[in-house]
This record gives sequence, structure tokens and C-alpha cells, in this order.
Amino acid sequence: MIDVRAVLGGRARTVRAALRTAWDATRTALAPVGRRGPEILVGIGIVLSVLAVLVLVGAARNDASISSDQGVAVAEVLDGADAGHTFVRFTASDGAVLTPDTGVLYPRGLEPGNYVLVEYDRSRPELVRVAGRSWTAGLGPVVLGVLGLWVVLGPTAWALARRRRQDDGPGPGHAEDDVPTPDREPVGAAR
Repeated sequence: MIDVRAVLGGRARTVRAALRTAWDATRTALAPVGRRGPEILVGIGIVLSVLAVLVLVGAARNDASISSDQGVAVAEVLDGADAGHTFVRFTASDGAVLTPDTGVLYPRGLEPGNYVLVEYDRSRPELVRVAGRSWTAGLGPVVLGVLGLWVVLGPTAWALARRRRQDDGPGPGHAEDDVPTPDREPVGAAR
């Protein structure tokens, strides 16, 4: 008769040993990454900050394009909006009825069935914004987002760097060579 407890106990010990080995290998492999934690966090912060600025630059370019060849129309806000897009239908100056695939820029506060004045680029009528709104509407949220990002990442990176310095041992005033050891001769000693 097979002792089920003994078999399961042996398998559990084998699994624990394998997990311990995998954990040790993972820690060893990620140790250099962990030591670079502060640099990695600052790098992530810089990348995200640059991306946030690029979003504003893209919005400003879209606004400049609309302003350079601007058409104005009354648009109806359509059903089917999602988190990223609010769709409108309007009649362009050439008589074409348009529903831009990307939706309208700066749609805050629009409800389906509303009529709103929109400005569009006559050379690219799919580029539409709500009249009177511009890229500066996103300036506050982007600045607050970047500040919030650095409020979290800055102290975290600083704390990780401080912990790394403490783990490295004494500061730069204490060199390893200053400590005499019995099994080494001083440099330049005659034999």
C-alpha cells in the first residue's frame, strides 16, 4: 500500500526546493537591475515627462493646422462616444456632411444630441475641435500629472539611492586599502 502522505510530502519538498532554486536564480539575475533602481526610475520619469510634453506639442500643432485654414460649422454630437472619442457630424463649407473617424478635439462636457460650434481644417476636415478650445486646455492636467509623477518617483529614487549607498558600506573617506591585513605586505616593502 502506498503512503499517500509520504508521497505528497516528498513532492511538496521537491516543489519547494525547485521554487527556492528558481527564486535564488531570479534574484541573482535581477540583482544588477535592482542596484540600478534609482537610475531606472529617473529614466522612466524622464520618458513619461517627455511623452506628456509631446502630447501638448501634438495638440498645439493640430490647433495651428486648424487655425491656418479654418472653417466653422455647427455640429451635432452623436451617440456612440467612448472614453477616447466623441463623435460629431457637421456640414463643411463645400457642402459635404462629415463625421471624423477620430472624433472632435477637446470634447469635455459634450452630450449626445447637443449642437456645438466647431472649427475644422478645410484642407483636412477630419481635424476638428470645439470652437473656442485649444491645446492650452490640456496644459493644467499635463503639468499636474508630470508634477505628481515626480512627487512619487523623485523621493522613491532618492530613497533607493540612499539605501544603496548605505549597503555599499563606509563612505569615500575609508578605502579598503587603508585597513592593514596580516596576510599582506605593505606596498613597496622589501623582501
